Amino acid sequence: MEELVAEGLTEESQLAHWEWDNKGWQPAKIVQHFQLTPDTLQTWWSLKDVHEFCLKQCAIYATADILFHRELGEYLWGKWFQQGVTPCRFGNFFARFVGSYKPESPHTVPELLNAHRRICAQVLLRQVTFAAQDYQPPPQTLADRLDNVYEDHENYKLEATFHAVFIIVDTIPSLSPPYSRYRDQGFPATIPVLLVRTGEHHDLKTGPVDFASIADKSELVDGNDDVRRLTLGDAVDFVLDLHGRNGDGSPSY
Repeated sequence: MEELVAEGLTEESQLAHWEWDNKGWQPAKIVQHFQLTPDTLQTWWSLKDVHEFCLKQCAIYATADILFHRELGEYLWGKWFQQGVTPCRFGNFFARFVGSYKPESPHTVPELLNAHRRICAQVLLRQVTFAAQDYQPPPQTLADRLDNVYEDHENYKLEATFHAVFIIVDTIPSLSPPYSRYRDQGFPATIPVLLVRTGEHHDLKTGPVDFASIADKSELVDGNDDVRRLTLGDAVDFVLDLHGRNGDGSPSY
């Protein structure tokens, strides 16, 4: 497969994230999200791209271009950090953000479910199988060491909850910037989203994903019990709780 080439990653297609600098954990960078197209699904990714999907509790797919990325990133950081997590340099976070809003991108739930399974399959495979381009020479400097993705590869695992559920942002509210002024109205927690269970629950200690706890907060979509319409806040709380009850377990290939 050809090496993954990022495309369409404009400033509007980026998301605020927090990274470590000499002052501690800060909103130090704008981190580009992964753009999902048929080409990227057929690509043998770089190991660094594979690692971006690891140590994340779930995926968030956006089927429309999100312009309120900083507010969304800061909201999710706050919810995630309240769980008592310990940030580390291996990029652990609540979610991996995936843009799927190009005309050729997957848009429907069945299409995104298939794409999600293919993403998980490659990440799981790459945890045990390397391509020739994955190997790097021994680091000679501190900068080389920090950039040596192969050396720390054993620390990157696909979370069991990432395999089992994902969130779709398919409805963009009709708001105008600056989006921060809507926080008092519950934004972005009140954004309507879809929560999808994949059926891949074999590595969850708690067994199959049960939506009973959100039955009164969500609605079935097209009669499919595996897809629920609810608010972003309720979806995030559900995934955080599911991950908390399953510890740090991650699937084994």
